[in-house]
Amino acid sequence: MFHRRLKQKERDCILKDIKKEKQLLFYSYLTVRQKKTIHYGQFTDDGELLGIIAYLKGLPFHAFSYYFIKETIKIHPLLSYIKTDLRIPDGSIGSTLVNERDQTFFLSQIEPVHPVKEMLLMKHTDLACLPPTDDRVIRLDLTHFDMIQLKMKEFNAMAFIEEEFNFPFFGVMQNEDLIAVGGYHIFDRDYVEVGNIGTVEHMRRKGWGKRISAELTRKGREISKDVYLYVFSDNIPAVKLYESLGYQCISKFYLTEFDM
Repeated sequence: MFHRRLKQKERDCILKDIKKEKQLLFYSYLTVRQKKTIHYGQFTDDGELLGIIAYLKGLPFHAFSYYFIKETIKIHPLLSYIKTDLRIPDGSIGSTLVNERDQTFFLSQIEPVHPVKEMLLMKHTDLACLPPTDDRVIRLDLTHFDMIQLKMKEFNAMAFIEEEFNFPFFGVMQNEDLIAVGGYHIFDRDYVEVGNIGTVEHMRRKGWGKRISAELTRKGREISKDVYLYVFSDNIPAVKLYESLGYQCISKFYLTEFDM
């Protein structure tokens, strides 16, 4: 058994076998996030590829995705190789989303350091559910970026990175303060992933999150028929909000954090 980084031709071949909505995170690592991703393969001594673990650079945590081909793959040796190759410090915690289908197999080899959290992948399917445009929801610009960054910290938006300023942000201003905001993790013709949504605490339960989410969805659907978002399944108010906007759950994932 040996490990190494995958070559571009190998990644291209794998992409042909990926079902986007079943492996959306890994699909993004092969496509829209490929420039910031390193893919590592585990091979038998005869050169047969058993599986892949990919590492996404630039996030404030160690973000991974995976694609297992054979059940004979050994996850720990591959993670150990990645840790050494990338010089990840001892004691570091990795994070990934495990498909519902793979959860039993993954957890048979990896012990989470925290309880796993169920997440729903939701897709927008019904434009008729979107409410009319609200003029109070405006597209934000460079002058708002400092405020957006402060709000992302306030909302504990762990997955937010400054590169997402290349995508549209929408918000609501009140008395020169940003009271609600939302943006995208991915904004591409291939697909759109809505994210970074939040409302300041004293303005919650007034419908601002719904208005922001509706505008993000509307603009996303203008460039792609595939608009997705992730939400924790125990956040019932958020799930119901997205359902009211025309989203439906298409699969379940489990946020899993593990000792490297």
